[in-house]
Amino acid sequence: MAPVVKAAGASLGAYGHVDAVAVDLPAGTNAEGFVRLLMSGRPSWMGRLMAVRDAVVAPFGLRVQERGKDDDTRIEPGVRKGPFRVLEVREDEILCGDDDKHLNFRASFAVRPRADGSGLEGVCTTVVRFNRPIGRVYFRVIEPFHHLVVASLLAQVPRR
Repeated sequence: MAPVVKAAGASLGAYGHVDAVAVDLPAGTNAEGFVRLLMSGRPSWMGRLMAVRDAVVAPFGLRVQERGKDDDTRIEPGVRKGPFRVLEVREDEILCGDDDKHLNFRASFAVRPRADGSGLEGVCTTVVRFNRPIGRVYFRVIEPFHHLVVASLLAQVPRR
């Protein structure tokens, strides 16, 4: 298991889903810089998608995103970045996540040297623990959107 998955998974105990995607980063980028690259200029359709999700799940008592609560300047524990609450900040990794009654998730944004030593890469890892059977069903419904959102965020990161 990759070190990034261990860090994100360790905070959940057991988990039912994990995925990771890597992208080349400009030289000198640290984890905070990686998160800023991902979160700056998010396409407006992502906000609309989250609004639809919130409208659908609110009647079931699931947590909805607090609009307007993002602090674009700070990346520190407790601050919200989009759908994420920052849990831990290190030079090489920022761990975000949230817990709800149906599932708990962690998102790791880590920076590491490329395997071939030719530069840096940023790795987005998502780890999900299902708390109830409905959590697994919920995630399977949103999973295609999850992959679309991650791919779209990574696509806006300038290549090295």
